[in-house]
Amino acid sequence: MQKTINDNSGLVIGNELGKTLNNKLPSNTDLDTGNPFSGGNDGADAGKEAYQTSLALLENEIINILLLAGQDNSVDWLKEVIEGHLKITANTKRERIAIVGSGFENGKDNLDTIAKHTFNSDRIIFTAPGIQVTGKNQTDKLPGSYLAAAVAGLIASLPVQASPTNKTLSLGGLSSVFNTAQLEKLVSNRVLAVEKRDGFRVVKGITTNDGAWRQITTRRIVDYAIYGVRSACNPYIGKLNNERVRGAMKATIDAFLSRMVNDEALVGYELSVSATRRQEIDGEAIVALTLKPTFSIDFIKVTMYLG
Repeated sequence: MQKTINDNSGLVIGNELGKTLNNKLPSNTDLDTGNPFSGGNDGADAGKEAYQTSLALLENEIINILLLAGQDNSVDWLKEVIEGHLKITANTKRERIAIVGSGFENGKDNLDTIAKHTFNSDRIIFTAPGIQVTGKNQTDKLPGSYLAAAVAGLIASLPVQASPTNKTLSLGGLSSVFNTAQLEKLVSNRVLAVEKRDGFRVVKGITTNDGAWRQITTRRIVDYAIYGVRSACNPYIGKLNNERVRGAMKATIDAFLSRMVNDEALVGYELSVSATRRQEIDGEAIVALTLKPTFSIDFIKVTMYLG
């Protein structure tokens, strides 16, 4: 371990433990059985069932971003597992988005394979290419699953209305540096591509959806609004279903949405809270909401005339 650290890191120096510290280390045994640890491979052999079991444990948690660590699009079961999990969580009011990275073919990025991905969801982001990491004595190229982790960190650091478009990532390098035509091919095929330009920048912050939910910010703004409206309504469950209580609930929702407008996440909104006499008897209150989210500038067209 000491040699590995010293050979690959310019920031950390490894030294052997002295006798005093070594004697204070806990015993290398399982606390339940007392048996020695057998060691492991950091989950390298985890397959479809292991990930499905793990994701099932997260189904009831409030999570915004999903990432399958170490798994890229070259894994044949990944699409099925992610899409299944996202469908379950969307139906149980635990909406989230997933970020998936491109895989390698013969140890390198294949532009055509990346562009032919089959993801088509407003809740899935597909990133490319991979990244390059440099240790003290060697340089390695890693697949897009590692870039996906960096993109996840970037998105998590931004307000919902802030687009990752043109934002920089802290990377050592890219496994492939695509030219303008290649980047255009990726973006037109719904890939969140990263380019080398004054650092390493996200070309366009998009999901794999080709419709109204194309921008990542649209999906995040609406999810945030859904969560906020649910939270605003929750205290009123169990209270009287009359005009006064419904008016108070409308005011609470109004305050939340007004903050979203002030934060420039929304351009505007329309809100009504109502109930017919039949709905009052059935214990129902209806919240009708129309949102007008903001959209980010993905590119600028300049027209110049010479006079």
